[in-house]
Amino acid sequence: MSFSQMLSDLFSNHTMIYYVALPLTVVLYVAARYLQEKSNLALLNPLLIPMIAIIVLIIMTDADAEDYQKGASIITWLLDPAIVALAIPLYLKFRMIKAQALPILLCCTISIIVSFLISYISCHLLSVNEQMIPTLGARSITTPLAMDVSSRTGGIASVTACIVVCVGITGAMIGFPLMRLFHIRSAQAQGLAMGAAAHAVGTSAANQEGQTQGAYSSLSLIVCGILTSFLATPLFILFRYLDPLF
Repeated sequence: MSFSQMLSDLFSNHTMIYYVALPLTVVLYVAARYLQEKSNLALLNPLLIPMIAIIVLIIMTDADAEDYQKGASIITWLLDPAIVALAIPLYLKFRMIKAQALPILLCCTISIIVSFLISYISCHLLSVNEQMIPTLGARSITTPLAMDVSSRTGGIASVTACIVVCVGITGAMIGFPLMRLFHIRSAQAQGLAMGAAAHAVGTSAANQEGQTQGAYSSLSLIVCGILTSFLATPLFILFRYLDPLF
């Protein structure tokens, strides 16, 4: 009997995955985090590695993904207080942030416009279905807001959610290495970039880099989310006037 068949038999009643979901997720995360710290390899992202491992396990064993989700539901429940906890570094750096309020607001606004503009131009140049423009446009803000913006502007909310997750993990993996490559050493600039481009997952990576990066990333995440909700519709109305150029 092959290894995959043995695993399939083990989970065939779709109950074992429920019991191992939580400890398995925690062990994989801790192991990936340990390996990343030891090797300093961005690819060993503690979100990416467990996700791939669990997807492979569910596919190989034909286990019920819903059972896994129920078994690990406490992690989903803990996401809410974890998001609220992002306000702590904001509070600690409040005076510094207050003094730079206008540049921060300007940077976040530009990042939103650039994000939507890249989606608009890319989709037109590649002759992609126009529905993908709003679907991709909201990729850099947190998932609930991104899905709302996508659906309001004619995109596919479920696809947007998947893209947001991929963008967040990719940003967390390559964000700081890229900034080091281009000699972006300002902690404030690094934090703003991570929050604007890779939302909550990027903010998690920013908090690991330092308190200042974490604070500015949290702020960028919040400001970009709010501004995108207001600017998305006017931006798409404006883009309609650019259609004749393509």
